[in-house]
Amino acid sequence: MAKNNTVLINGKKIGDQNKIYTIGDVGLTNGGDIERTFKLIDTLADLGVDAIKFQMIGPDELLGDKKVTYKFKTLLNGEITQNMYEMFSELNFSDEEWFKISDYIFSKKLEFICTSHFMGAVDLLEKCKVNLHKICTWSSTHKRLIEKIGKTKKPLLIDTGASTIEEIEEIFLWHSRCGGKEKLILHDFHTDNIGEMNFKGIQLLKETFNCPVGYTPQGRDYDYDLMCVGIGVNILEKRITLDRKIPKNGHWKSLEPKEFKLWLDKIRDCEKAMGDYKVIPSAKDIEISKWAFKSLYSSRNISRGETAKDDMFVARRPGTGISPKKISDFIGKKFSLDVKEGTLLKQNYFE
Repeated sequence: MAKNNTVLINGKKIGDQNKIYTIGDVGLTNGGDIERTFKLIDTLADLGVDAIKFQMIGPDELLGDKKVTYKFKTLLNGEITQNMYEMFSELNFSDEEWFKISDYIFSKKLEFICTSHFMGAVDLLEKCKVNLHKICTWSSTHKRLIEKIGKTKKPLLIDTGASTIEEIEEIFLWHSRCGGKEKLILHDFHTDNIGEMNFKGIQLLKETFNCPVGYTPQGRDYDYDLMCVGIGVNILEKRITLDRKIPKNGHWKSLEPKEFKLWLDKIRDCEKAMGDYKVIPSAKDIEISKWAFKSLYSSRNISRGETAKDDMFVARRPGTGISPKKISDFIGKKFSLDVKEGTLLKQNYFE
């Protein structure tokens, strides 16, 4: 496990010796609707996450081919095919709206995280006074974007997705050469094949880059999220929607507020159950041990003056007498009184 891998984001520590940093993802589910966005922010603030994640897409800058379509599932309307340019355009906010969103998030004592998909997003996010920048895996080859983020000298959060370990090293090299220093990683994949999910890679990332590493799941299930707590992730992200029935991309695979609360509670429970790097009995185990452990009893009638031998002892509950682990201390000693078979032995029974 990585040592001293803590990154400080606006006074909050992220790393191995700290609570898991939780992010509510509203990048798709905000719908470009400022009223819905503020409701999502209020909901996540009440739930107690650390940060809220958006994405600044800029479809005019991002898409060279504006005729590309995208298929996605909905809860009530089945699979829908939508023009990608139109889909992304629906998620646009004006500059002034972005300022309002970021200000409101910061007023809630939460972190504003936003994925930059194009160069101009970095400038606007700097005006929003972000404390870190993020790119998705599909921007991992956008060298100039990464270099521009490096020039802000702020931490960079990346998704692994389609990147190899060597390509991740390249990303952080571009970032650091331009002034960037701190880095954070989210284990990310877009496959349903469990043989390709490779969660052991999380530890490799922590050891290789000595930085906080998290997991960003794609769907509603969270068996793997809970498993990641045991693996030792530092960050967990989950998508939230106000209503799964909204027939737009992302809502079908998001958690509604009550489900999100259950997810967050389970994460905190698992995190608490992980405990510390030591082996120590619980208070309940100590209490049970008083009757569940064994003591030394006499296996037969024994006369005063007899020398104690192994076959004179038997171990039985409760554990209120001499512990069987101390049997060697009594072998060879003489009994100081007569003892009946089945007697709970005591120290004063021996000379």
